[in-house]
Amino acid sequence: MNETSHEYDSEIDKIASELKGKTLRVYWYLLRNPEETSLRNIQRGTNLSSPSLATYHLNKLVGLGLVRTDKYGSYNLERDVKVGVLRFFVGSGKLLLPRYLFYAVFYTTLIPCSLLFLPLSTGPISLLLLSVLGFGAITSWFESVRISRMEI
Repeated sequence: MNETSHEYDSEIDKIASELKGKTLRVYWYLLRNPEETSLRNIQRGTNLSSPSLATYHLNKLVGLGLVRTDKYGSYNLERDVKVGVLRFFVGSGKLLLPRYLFYAVFYTTLIPCSLLFLPLSTGPISLLLLSVLGFGAITSWFESVRISRMEI
C-alpha cells in the first residue's frame, strides 16, 4: 500500500467519524439540494433550532472539505463521499436512490419474464426458480423501502 492511498483512507476515516448526527443531516440536505443555498435555507431545511447551530455544522463540513462557501455566504457541495449510511444510496442531487432498488427492479422484472419464457411444466426447477426470484424481490423491496424511510 502506498502513502497516497494511506492518506486517502485516513481522510475517509476522519470524515466518517465526523459525519454523524446533525452534521450528517446538514450534509444530506446539501446532497439533496445541490444548488447554492443560504444559511437560513439550510437551517430551515434541516430543522435546526438556530442559524448559529447550522453555522457550526456547516463549518465542520467546510473543514472536512465537503462544502464550500462563497464571499456572499452561500454554501455549495464541494465533494460527495459515501461513508456510513450514505453508502446505501446511489445517484446525486434530488435523485438519491436506495442501492437495493436496482436489485428489487431486477428480480421483479425476472419473475414475469420467467413465467413467459419458461414453461411451468418443468416441475420443481421452475418452482425453485420462482421461489428464489420471489424471495429476492421481496427482500430487495423491503430493504429499499426501509432505507429510503431511514431518518437521517
